[in-house]
Amino acid sequence: MPRSFPLGPWVAERLLYPARHIRWKIIAPYLVLTILLAAAGTYIATRLVTGSLEERFDNQLAEAARVTSDSIVRRERKHLEVVRAISFTDGVAASTQSGNELLVAQLVVPIAANNGAELVEVLDADGQRVAGIQLTDAHSLQYERMPEDAVAPATWPITKSVLAGESDSLGDKFAQIVETSDGYALFTAGPIYDGDKLAGVVLVGTPLSSVLPVSKSEALADITVYDFNGAPLSTTFADAESAEEADLTPADRTLNQFETPAGLREQKELFGRGYDLLYAPLIIRDRTVGIVSIALPSSFILSAGSSTRWQMGLIFALATALVLVTGWLVARSLTKPLLRLVGTARDVSAGDLTARSGVRTGDEIGVLATSFDNMTERLQRQHLSTVKALTAAIDARDPYTAGHSARVGHLAVQIGERLGLPESQLQHLEIGGYLHDIGKIGVRDAVLLKESQLTPEERELIERHPRVGLDILASVDLPPEVIAFVGGHHEKIDGTGYPYGMKGAEVSIIARIASVSDIYDALTTDRPYRAGLSAREALEIIYREAAEGHVDPRVVAALQQLAPSWERQRRTDPSLKGFHLPERPTLLRAA
Repeated sequence: MPRSFPLGPWVAERLLYPARHIRWKIIAPYLVLTILLAAAGTYIATRLVTGSLEERFDNQLAEAARVTSDSIVRRERKHLEVVRAISFTDGVAASTQSGNELLVAQLVVPIAANNGAELVEVLDADGQRVAGIQLTDAHSLQYERMPEDAVAPATWPITKSVLAGESDSLGDKFAQIVETSDGYALFTAGPIYDGDKLAGVVLVGTPLSSVLPVSKSEALADITVYDFNGAPLSTTFADAESAEEADLTPADRTLNQFETPAGLREQKELFGRGYDLLYAPLIIRDRTVGIVSIALPSSFILSAGSSTRWQMGLIFALATALVLVTGWLVARSLTKPLLRLVGTARDVSAGDLTARSGVRTGDEIGVLATSFDNMTERLQRQHLSTVKALTAAIDARDPYTAGHSARVGHLAVQIGERLGLPESQLQHLEIGGYLHDIGKIGVRDAVLLKESQLTPEERELIERHPRVGLDILASVDLPPEVIAFVGGHHEKIDGTGYPYGMKGAEVSIIARIASVSDIYDALTTDRPYRAGLSAREALEIIYREAAEGHVDPRVVAALQQLAPSWERQRRTDPSLKGFHLPERPTLLRAA
């Protein structure tokens, strides 16, 4: 069962660890000095730029108002182009006079689509709607007929002006913000003539809900359009459910306040944020058609001055960074080898006796690291010697399998190398091979050394040796890879192995390597009842085992690759022929 730790101490350990780290103890004075310099630099930079922030903010607000006005005027000019294109198109005047809605629509729709017009109305000379279309899909430029209950344009002042044949200094075209069935829209109206005779009126419009977002993207400010009484008609504030319900009404709703070039300035809180608003008349074709407000958040003052603040504080930042980097480099040069030594100590304490710090400096840390590495190397040799002594005891029980444990361990290491296992696991493979048959100590000689066929009861005793081995090693603090090797070297991935009958993913890669190594050495070793098989014969048998799903094909493939070199090593390496305990006199002399 995994350990559980109280959350409080764990959090405290993580929070306090940097403070206890020697590197932080070295850097801390530099860090304090850095913070003091940065604070002083920031204060000076802020004081220097504060005087110019208001002016820059005012200029930004005025520029946003100009950009907004220009954007809306450009949209109206686009309307004017469409009005002229429709009014001068052949057949429009005649079909308008005859009231042929289908023909008028056929002539108008291509012009509207080419120019992206959203709303187009064509009226006859009496102000009756002949055709009306509206854009329903901007991507495919799909238009639909205007609903029957749509607001009649004949009542609009710009329509009446055109029908009355009026004109001003800019001509006989007029623009106005009007209320439609779907909200407020900007419309431009112009006459349709059949010769010198007025044949009708064409009106091209765009909803304010489409006009204002474009203006907002250009002006980088929120925009609201009002009528002459100061009532909001449309806005780009995303938090406003509707312009009418939002608290956007100016404090002074008198139109005269908006007729000055500078407009009217107001500060108010909208949707939980402070804004500065600049109100100005919306003038199209030399006529005031409404009121527009430009809104910028008051925090814009800080954001506008941030670039200047950072530029003026650059010298302070460089100075403080230089101090901090110097402290970090000094601390790093002192603590890097020490941290490597700490990491190596943790690896060794976790059971990886192959870990070495590799620190070779001429100072006290280098001496400490060299001593630690020598101590770890000696500990590894002692550990391995102890395991080899146990292996010798196992081999002494069964002379026919002398060296089996050593060979299984070395073969498992080489297979693990082929499979890309890390060094820390390779050492555990070797130890696991040495100890994998330790459980045979608990099997009677009469059964273990029996040359004839075993009875079912005797076979059961033999198959218990992995369990016995785990019981023997239970009190020894061995890595889990070694335990997996001892307990799983007779398990098979199809579940037919013993002693636990593990299956599939339950059989670890360590156990899979152990199984193939054990089988191969057993097949190639002489036994009382048969001579050892050749490497080729043993591999053929193991291939069949893999094909039947008993052993891992990846492990078998690795074994096949190294089998020739392994056989040469097995014949020439004395250490693979078994470990033998020295004679008693030698032991006494050594003591």
